[in-house]
Formats: sequence, structure tokens, C-alpha cells
Amino acid sequence: MRVVLLVTDLQPGGTPLRIARLARRLSTSGVDVHVGCLAPRGPLHPALEASEVPTFACDARGPWDLAAAWRLARKLRDIRPDLIHATLTHANVVARLVGRWLRIPVLTSTATIEIERRWHRWAERLTAPLDRGHIVSSPALAEHVARRFGYAPECVFVVPPSLDPAPKRIDRAAARRQLGLAEQGFLVAWIGRMDPVKRLALLVECAAQLADVGVGWLLAGDGPERARIEALLSRRHLASVVRLVGWQSDVAAVLSAADALLLPSRTEGVPNAVLEALACGVPVVASDLPTLRALRADGAPLTLVQGDEPKPFVAALSGLRSDPAGADAQSAASSAWAARALVPERTVRALLAVYDAVLSQR
Repeated sequence: MRVVLLVTDLQPGGTPLRIARLARRLSTSGVDVHVGCLAPRGPLHPALEASEVPTFACDARGPWDLAAAWRLARKLRDIRPDLIHATLTHANVVARLVGRWLRIPVLTSTATIEIERRWHRWAERLTAPLDRGHIVSSPALAEHVARRFGYAPECVFVVPPSLDPAPKRIDRAAARRQLGLAEQGFLVAWIGRMDPVKRLALLVECAAQLADVGVGWLLAGDGPERARIEALLSRRHLASVVRLVGWQSDVAAVLSAADALLLPSRTEGVPNAVLEALACGVPVVASDLPTLRALRADGAPLTLVQGDEPKPFVAALSGLRSDPAGADAQSAASSAWAARALVPERTVRALLAVYDAVLSQR
């Protein structure tokens, strides 16, 4: 089976990293997998090529560069895949149009419950009839795309998430020394792409309210919001309290150094950062979102907080800080759940079953 995994870009971030990991796993499972993006080449291209996964880029100069669709068609004619599996709205829409033109079956995917850009919903809804089905990682996402994009429920496939490989927790003191941090004190981590939807300004407000009790913060990631957050930290005199360490190729040290992970996002799918924290046994405090609610219903010990104000997030973090025994119990439960639930082989089996079902359709 020859499959093209298509995504909007291959910059470091939750969805591109997940696609890269999936490509490696599919390749070792006997699938002839190629990974492409609409944007120019990104940092994940050479990383995939080093794993002997072929890649390509369509060099789109912006979201409305229609020539990228023509370049994609040329790439697909050369590769001649049996199936295109696209992820994220731009890639989904272009894949549907080009796939129909070239008579290549298309599967699409949604990684998050999109509430920020209404035009995404309409673009997905208008072009959804051109594909063979839609893949999601959560029942909450399945309900969302069926309702918002107009899919029949039988055309939405839930493929459970996994980590491949899962980060391995290391000694806490060693992790802090590696990152140049004090060995004592309560430390909160955040990991991700610095986009407006992540509500990092809310995190800064939490840091301000906990500064007097010596809580430290470690932010691992980058993105368009970084300059604004750095300026906000400077204005609030928090630059010495909140450290920004940029993208980390291995988040094990960040998570091993942390006593908690905070994720106050406005919307999410099933975030890698949450899954990685659970695998490392780090207690998670996050926004009360449908996809995270579904994880908690499956047994993941998440602390979910409602609202847009820092106070309930601060209260949840303070509770962990003041109750080490409770935090240790949550840590052990997190690791146990991740070992049971985040199994890469289960994800690949479910995905290959979807591929087979789609390719068997006339």
C-alpha cells in the first residue's frame, strides 16, 4: 500500500510531529509512506528523510497560493499513491480537490475542535463530500466533525492516540541540573506552539499570582506569540520567574523537572503535551475541553478547569503544591493510564483497518 500523508506544514508543532511519528511507524509496518506539506520545507523534512521516509513540499507562499495545488498534483502523479491521508483544513481542502481530479481516494483528518476561524468550518463542509471519510482521535472530535462538517456518522473514524516513542521520565534533580534550574521549589511546565489559542497571557497571570510563593515556570516551545509573551513577562517583572527555553527535541527533561503541566488553551484536540505529561507521570491541569473530558472519562487523571480567569487554575496548581501525597498518587495513576492506553500498535492497527476499508470501496 502506498500512502501520502499530507499536512499544511512540517514546522515543529503538535500535529506535524504526530504526523512524522505516524509516518515512521507506518513505514516499519510495511506501508510505502510519503510525507508532504503545502508550505515550503520545514525542520521535520530532514528528520523524516533521515528515517528513510520520502518527503516533498509544495512551496505555497501563503494560504491562497493556488499554484501549490498544481505542484501537489505534479508530486502525486510522480508518486502514484493508492491513498491520500490529509490533516488540517488547508491540506484537507486541497487534497480533496486534487484527489478528485486525479482519481485518488482521499481520507481527511481533524486535529482540534476549531472555534477560532469560522471559514475553516465552511471550507471543510463544502468540500467534505469529495473524500472517502474523516479520521479523528477522540469521540468528542467525531461528534464535532459530524455536526459541523456534515459527515454521516459512519464516515467518521476514531483512531485512538498514542505516543511513539513515549518520553521516559528521568531523575528530577538530574533534569533540573540539565536545564540549569534550582533543584528545590515547585515548577510548572507548558509545552507547545505559541499561538493565540493557547492563551499564554492567562498563564502569565497565573505566574504573577503565584510568584510570591516561589513557583517557577518553564515554557518549551516557539511560535508567533513568543515576542508578545516575552514583552508581557518583562512588563510584569516575571522574566526571572518564567523561563522560555524554545523547542526541545526531547521533552523528557522538561517534564521530569516539572511538578505539574498547565495547559489553559481555548481549544485543543488531543494534545501531545498532555499525553507526554501523562506518560511521564506529571499531574496535568488544563482547560475543561470536550476532548480532554473524554480522556478523563477513559481514566486519565486530569484536573480540568472551567472559565477564562486565572483564579481556578491557580487554585488547582496550589492544591497540587500543598498536597505532595495527592500529587504523587496522581503521578502514579497518570503513568499507569498512559502505559495502558497510549499503545502505538493499537493506533496503527486501527488506522490500517480504516485504510483497507476505504480502499475496498468501489
